[in-house]
This record gives sequence, structure tokens and C-alpha cells, in this order.
Amino acid sequence: MQLNKVLIKTFVLGLTLFSLNIFGQQDPQFTQYMFSKPFHNPAAVGMTSSDAEALLIHRTQWLGYEGTFDNDGTLNTQLFSINAPIASKRLGVGFHVINDDVGLMSNLEAQVSVSYFVPLKKGTLSFGVRGGVYDRSINNERLRFVNDNDPFFTPGLNLNSIVPDISAGIYFQHERLYAGLAAKHLLPSEFIGGNESVFSALQMSFNGMFGMSFDVTNKISLEPSVLVKSDLSTFTFDANLIANLEEWVYVGAGMREIESMNILAGVRLLKSRKLHIGYAFDYTLRDQVAKAPTSHEILLSFGFNSFGSKTPSAIRTPRYRHD
Repeated sequence: MQLNKVLIKTFVLGLTLFSLNIFGQQDPQFTQYMFSKPFHNPAAVGMTSSDAEALLIHRTQWLGYEGTFDNDGTLNTQLFSINAPIASKRLGVGFHVINDDVGLMSNLEAQVSVSYFVPLKKGTLSFGVRGGVYDRSINNERLRFVNDNDPFFTPGLNLNSIVPDISAGIYFQHERLYAGLAAKHLLPSEFIGGNESVFSALQMSFNGMFGMSFDVTNKISLEPSVLVKSDLSTFTFDANLIANLEEWVYVGAGMREIESMNILAGVRLLKSRKLHIGYAFDYTLRDQVAKAPTSHEILLSFGFNSFGSKTPSAIRTPRYRHD
């Protein structure tokens, strides 16, 4: 009988930790990744515009999903970031905060990024580093045990741990294209609970992004882009195509592997298109039984003059053009 109890505890704990490590390897995903490049690559900080920019994205994944025990299994993620170029120093600086609630587990990170620009004959090359803290919590109240009196876990005692986090990247931007490579979580870290046991881990991962822009007519331009993410054992990719109309409104479509397809739309308002409002809708194609079919994403960004900058001259980038 005692042996059976030990085996049951070991099985439950192993299954829980396995699941947490699988989730822990995944950074938040955004369908509108092409508008949040500094989050994916610290070398892109200060490179996407001559303006400073404040960005806010809210993502609700699998809206209406119902878990086995809890009615609301929807996943919610928020990203807030600020980044700006310091042209006189050939530097870019940025800061972001992520709140990622995935039900049983929640992640909170705060990071500071710095990039250095190297002008080339055609385009600009940038090198960037990022450092900050990563906070991971496990809500024990959402765990379900066969034996409610199991002393292995204390009900209501949540697991929580904070670890340092470092990332680095390289990024190239030309008038009509961009490309970047980044390595995230360079410090393999373990999250340790109150009983000094490891309950999850932060795994190193890599991503590469590429995008370009070309005119179809005087009023319409197309912007294909792709984001590939990998932990060197598996990989995922997002691919999108956006059509811009007269530089103030756009629509687009794309896919995330064969898991989901998406549509995007947005407007850029005010002088020099400084106010950007965007929306993305995802529809799940695979494993709908285990997920809810729809996800939604809202984006809001605002550009403003960066440190000591004057009114910028016209610049064209694959992301947008402004005066």
C-alpha cells in the first residue's frame, strides 16, 4: 500500500513537471510579430523607426476554452514595450514587460535592451543585448489530486521563483527588407519552489525573422514576412502577407504552421501615421477538440520624437513609411 502511494505521487509529480517544462519552453506568441520586432530580437530596438515608440498588445488565445475542472481555460498575454533610437550615439534603447497567464502557470518578465548600430554601404547592421528578470508562478489551487489529503503539496501554497534572463541578437535593415537572428534565455535557469525542488526550467531558444516590402502600384504595397522559432529539437514558424493601402490602412493573412490561419487589419492615424491600431484573428485548424477555435489580438502603438531628435525626414522601411 505504501509503495502504491509513493508510485502515485511520483507519477503525478512527474506528469506535472513534464507538462510545466513543455509549456516553459514556449515564449508568448503574437500573430502581429512584424510590429513587435524588438520583443523578439533586442538588436531591433531603435531600428524600426526614427521615432520612439510605445507599444501595447493584448492576446486572448482560445477564447471560450473550457478546462476539465475550470470553466475558463482561456490564455491571456499582455506585452508593453518602449523603444527608441539615440541617433547621435548610434544606439537604441528599449524596455518591455510581459504578463503571460496560461492557466496553471503564469509568467512575468521585465527586460531592458540596448543595441548598437553599424552603418553599412547599403543598410544598417545592429547588435543587441537584453537583460532582466523572469518570474514564474504555479497556482496550486488549479491542481487536482486523487487524494485531497495528499501531504505532498500544501493546498493554497503557490510555487514561485525569479531568475535572471539574458538574450542577444543581430539585425540588419535595408530600405526594403529586414532580417534578424536572436538567442533568448542564454542563462539556462531552474525555477525552485519553497521546498527547494525544481518545478520548471527556462530553456534556451532561437528565432529568425525576415521581411520585405515592394510596391504593386503607387498606392498599394505588399509586405511578406516570416518568423521561425526553435529550441534546436523542434521548430515553429509564422508566415504572413500584408497589403498596405496608401500607407494608412492595411489588411493581411497568414498561418502558424498547419495549426492555425489568421487575418490582420489595422489603421495608422494622425500626422506622420504615429498612431497605429491593429487587430488579428486566429482560427485553429488542428486539434480543435483540445482547444477553442478562435484567438484574438489587439495592438496599439504610438510614435513620438526620440531623445533630442528633430522632425525626421521621410524614411521607408518594410514596416511602414512616415514623414
